[in-house]
Amino acid sequence: MNDRRGFSLIEFLVVLAVMGLLVALILPAVMAAREAARGAACRSRLKQIGLALANYEATCQVYPFGVGGSGPPGYVPRWSAQAMMLGELDQWSLFNALNFSAVPWSHDPARGATNTTALAASLEVFLCPSDSDDIDEDPRLGHNSYRANAGTLSINLLSRWPGGSGENNGVFWYQSAMRSGRIRDGLSMTAAFSERCLGDPEFPDPRSDYYLLPRAAADPFTECASTDPETTPRAESSVEWSGQRWADGNVFYTRYHHILPPNRNSCHFTDTGDDYQGRAIVTASSRHPIGVHLLKCDGSVVTIKEQINDRVWQALGTVAGGELIDTRED
Repeated sequence: MNDRRGFSLIEFLVVLAVMGLLVALILPAVMAAREAARGAACRSRLKQIGLALANYEATCQVYPFGVGGSGPPGYVPRWSAQAMMLGELDQWSLFNALNFSAVPWSHDPARGATNTTALAASLEVFLCPSDSDDIDEDPRLGHNSYRANAGTLSINLLSRWPGGSGENNGVFWYQSAMRSGRIRDGLSMTAAFSERCLGDPEFPDPRSDYYLLPRAAADPFTECASTDPETTPRAESSVEWSGQRWADGNVFYTRYHHILPPNRNSCHFTDTGDDYQGRAIVTASSRHPIGVHLLKCDGSVVTIKEQINDRVWQALGTVAGGELIDTRED
């Protein structure tokens, strides 16, 4: 008679413990490998954008404006740099489908309906693979993770700024016509694009939220930096979703500032809560564990840690500030 016996309870528990230990050891390595692949894809997409910017300048003699173009009478033109360089990203059919005399959003049936289909296009080159896209709106719009450098002044469009020109000290601002020859700080020392996390107002998230502060803030830099996410009101309107529109040059969707270092607070200084009035501080952010990726004007992509010195980060954001940058901070 064969002696047939199964596992005892103790043996079974030992096997479970060993399997659990193996999973605990392997899972972090698997997750790290996946993130490494996503990080490489993110850097590749930024390099695509850098090549598109270089080709655009070679053709038009300037970089695309950060926000501007044309639009309906009475509206501030708000087309984005991303929309302008679609052709250089092998998206000529989408570029030709856009009606640039209308507005770059589709919820206004009188002025945006002609762009409804084109604006809904989701482009892989504009989306970071490490960031989940939980934006859910109607009508649907194409979303955007990669932002153009506006500079170190808390300017959004034209409103509420002395002189009303919208000019900033970065590469991409209102009706800007920057060219590489005007970047006196050097192409390798000046930021072109970086990242910002996509938003969803349903869930609090300091890396994508915009905190609402009084328009009359005496020191926007200090007040935004010291904002408490637990107690400060945040924008919850659908038009405030971070990265909601790749075609809209409004700073909430396609541009960012070099005011606060990466992964710090972003703030909207307004009494109305709308997406176009008031000053703003929009900070670069990402889901990468190592920091944010930064495309420089020379086409190179580097990783910037969130511990970067404030002054170094701000110096990277200006085109002609004359600052000396220690590249070891990158």
